[in-house]
Parts: sequence; structure tokens; C-alpha cells
Amino acid sequence: MRTECLNSKYAYNRRLPVSRLVAAVGNKMQYQTQIYGRRPYGVGLLVAGYDEAGPHIFETCPSANYYDCRAMAIGARSQSGRTYLEKKLSDISDCTLEQLVYHGLRALRETLPTETELSTKNCSIGIVGKDQDFTILDDDNVEPYLVALEQTERETAPETATEEMVCIFVWS
Repeated sequence: MRTECLNSKYAYNRRLPVSRLVAAVGNKMQYQTQIYGRRPYGVGLLVAGYDEAGPHIFETCPSANYYDCRAMAIGARSQSGRTYLEKKLSDISDCTLEQLVYHGLRALRETLPTETELSTKNCSIGIVGKDQDFTILDDDNVEPYLVALEQTERETAPETATEEMVCIFVWS
């Protein structure tokens, strides 16, 4: 992916649109299935980016199909995260960055097994946007969001939720 972007910058002196980058990745994934002795990659990816057309999140499937989404969750037990995101999709379109992070954390928490709790050890936050480089928040940088999420959850509903580990990106 990095090479594709650098080639576009060098050859055309402009950034590669996210949709074209994902199409190139999909073509490379699909090409593997057409050659004797080669095996398909067998992984799905979430590709998040921002270009002239705005924010994007693409899901690529092991079959080399790719889809432009508004919000997506992939991985084990991701269906409950997708269900949460579908229910909140109308709310998500008008959110601030902080509210989007909370929606992503809530969706992630929905997917965790009962015996696992959302913590800084099993959670990272990826942020990309206009005039903002891609940033990953880990460990201590995630802690304030988790504390605030737990505090708001205690105020609104005293019930405990189920939990699991999945990759989720959300933005409007």
C-alpha cells in the first residue's frame, strides 16, 4: 500500500485516492487465486483513509471483494458490533471526534466475551481525518476514553455489558 501511494506521488505529483488504493489491493489479492501453486491471502482488512472526497472506510474480504462502508467491524464475534453500529448510524453522522471514539468503544465492548473486560491492554484507537495524520492511541492514551466511557455508562445504565476483541473504525 505504501509503495502504491509513493508511486502515485512520484508519477502524478498527487495523492492516491483511497478507493483506487483499495482497488489495487483487491486486484493483488484476486490475482493470487488465478495462478497455479499460489494461495489466496485469506485475510480481511479494514482500510481507513481521508482524501479529496472525504473520509472512507473500506472492508476487503479474503475473496478480494471490497466495500465502501460508513462504519464497519470485522473479526471474531463482530456481528454484535456491526449491529450496534447499524442502530447508531444516524447518530454517528453528526458526532464529534470524541463521540465517535465512544461509539467505537461501545461497539467493541459489545463484541467481547463475558469474562473479558475492555482495557488498555486489549484496545487501541485509530484516528484519521482532514488535515490530520493517521494516529494510533495505545495504552495510557486510551485510558481517559475508557474511564469516561465507564463513567457515562454508570450514569445512564447500571447494567454490565458483554465484551470481545475486534477491529472497529468509525467516522462521519
